[in-house]
Amino acid sequence: MFLTVSVLLYYGLGQKFRSTVLLAASIFFIAMLSPNLVLFTFAFIILNYFLGRALENQIDTKWRLRIFWFAIYANIGILAFYKYINFLFENINALLNVISASNQIPYLSLIVPVGISYYTFQALGYIIRINRRAEKAERNFINFANYLAFFPKFLAGPVERSNHFFPQVNSAIVFKEENITAGLRLFLWGMFKKVVIGNNLAAPVGLVYGNVEHYSGLPLLLVFLLQAIHLYCDFSGYTDMALGVARIFGIRLVDNFNRPFFAKNVGEFWRKWHISLSSWCNDFIFSPFIVKYRRFGNRAAIAGIFISFFVIGIWHGANWTFVAVGILQGIAISYEFITKRKRLQIASKMNPRVVAFVSRTITYLFFSFTLVFFNAHSIDDAFYFLSHIFSKFDMNLSGNKLIYDANGFMIAIAAFGVLFLSEIFQERGEDAVKYFLQMPLPVRWAGYYLLIIAVFYYSGAGDTFVYLKF
Repeated sequence: MFLTVSVLLYYGLGQKFRSTVLLAASIFFIAMLSPNLVLFTFAFIILNYFLGRALENQIDTKWRLRIFWFAIYANIGILAFYKYINFLFENINALLNVISASNQIPYLSLIVPVGISYYTFQALGYIIRINRRAEKAERNFINFANYLAFFPKFLAGPVERSNHFFPQVNSAIVFKEENITAGLRLFLWGMFKKVVIGNNLAAPVGLVYGNVEHYSGLPLLLVFLLQAIHLYCDFSGYTDMALGVARIFGIRLVDNFNRPFFAKNVGEFWRKWHISLSSWCNDFIFSPFIVKYRRFGNRAAIAGIFISFFVIGIWHGANWTFVAVGILQGIAISYEFITKRKRLQIASKMNPRVVAFVSRTITYLFFSFTLVFFNAHSIDDAFYFLSHIFSKFDMNLSGNKLIYDANGFMIAIAAFGVLFLSEIFQERGEDAVKYFLQMPLPVRWAGYYLLIIAVFYYSGAGDTFVYLKF
């Protein structure tokens, strides 16, 4: 109902009011989450709007540099305060316990603002581009507010780029039936991925990581192999829904996924997975770092890799498990960087299909390995999981209620088969969507209704999106 009313007003009131309607819809959407969040979000928007304008207008180099670093520290400081301050206190208190100190730092009662990791990185990218003189500050406050608060991407991204967003909202957006149909189709496909596959696989993944010490053997192995599919369908499903809603409004957001399970190495995987975040870190952390320290050669590249993936890891949350994820990814990509020539020499002597299959399998298994730390509540839980995968191997899954809804589980596996088959066609250069749209009208509508029925009747147990907590 909210989306329908917003779209009717957006196109019905005409071009002059479209940006205003978009912002009003976003304010309403955020207010439904929390009225206080509206106040925080607008304070954040106002801060960055005027910092961007001041940065562009400042001619004096010294003052320009001061404004730039103030903007960087202000944005990072706000994010760090809400998201990491208690994590810092927790580790300081742990050190105090080690030295038997009686004093402890009290924790702050904070609620992390929803979406803060996403719009903070968007604001940082915007400020950095203005400082590089690669972009001019946005003068239209409503358009700037939409850049940070646009409701489809507000909760869990993607991390939109200012130079991709502003040209769209600053030009006339006309009503096109194609945008409505394509947007609704993408939204439905995303909901199918999230609800039918992601939600049903959330049950075994959540059960195991919620009580990991109660499991060993086959349940752990099953979750180890399925958790990547769960996360992919959950997160890419949300992304498709966000992109679909934005498309209805005539806006194209940056995509976050490009068939990551076909990646042949970890470096390629990160060019296909969470693309908006990984490309952001590449453009604003890795590339500037290796340019600045290019005199150190490969050592600078390796250091840049670790710094970038430390940021990607800690971006996900205040827990040492996420730091471990970043370090593991950094180790893998550094290894690939150092051994690239030798690996290519070995691969050239083997069957290309065998090389592709083995490479993709190893990449998938490595990603699944890192997801143990990603999903575990603590480092201890992650080590328990990894050390008990092949212990007490019992073939009975139903006895420990790992799959309490066997029908839903099998539906999820079958649905993923459909998804994976469509991605195989796309990987081969065949446009599965175009092929579907060329089918007779009754066949297409039968496909839509099958997806809708699946969404309603096989919605699974998951009740939120994984990436909302980041």
